[in-house]
Amino acid sequence: MINTITNLKITKLRELSTLSVDSEYLTIDYLDENGEEQRIEKLTHEEDLGEYNVKTDLWVDILEDWRLTKPIPVPSAEKEDWKLLEDYVWNLTDSKYQELSDNRNKLYEADDVASILRSISRLSDVGRATLNKLLDNGSKDAEDEYEEQWNRIVPLRQADGEEE
Repeated sequence: MINTITNLKITKLRELSTLSVDSEYLTIDYLDENGEEQRIEKLTHEEDLGEYNVKTDLWVDILEDWRLTKPIPVPSAEKEDWKLLEDYVWNLTDSKYQELSDNRNKLYEADDVASILRSISRLSDVGRATLNKLLDNGSKDAEDEYEEQWNRIVPLRQADGEEE
């Protein structure tokens, strides 16, 4: 039984001559009911699901779509793995859904934070002031706050430039 999914990986196998996706499979790392680390490897499916990304897409969506496109008939080597996945998805409670989301965030949210920090370093003085105000004041409309900061900072910058 899958107790907690700790990681997902989608592997795409490509046709060498065209580089088109020939097949893909899902690898699921999980903790079982005893807290032991387990892995389901190479879980195939029937049809192209599009461009799922385990770093940015909700894992529950990936698992559900994978489940909905399982091969018919299921290869005998995968029957037990499919049963584990289906049982997990069918019995997904709100707390397990949140845990699944938290586990994805735990693995990949640091990448998002690093990207945001790189972007902040490229902000203008108006952009930085806007971001600081939004962080300090909570959720205010970003466009309104930007306009307010623009009207506050740009005249000061122009005044400083005129004095030189």
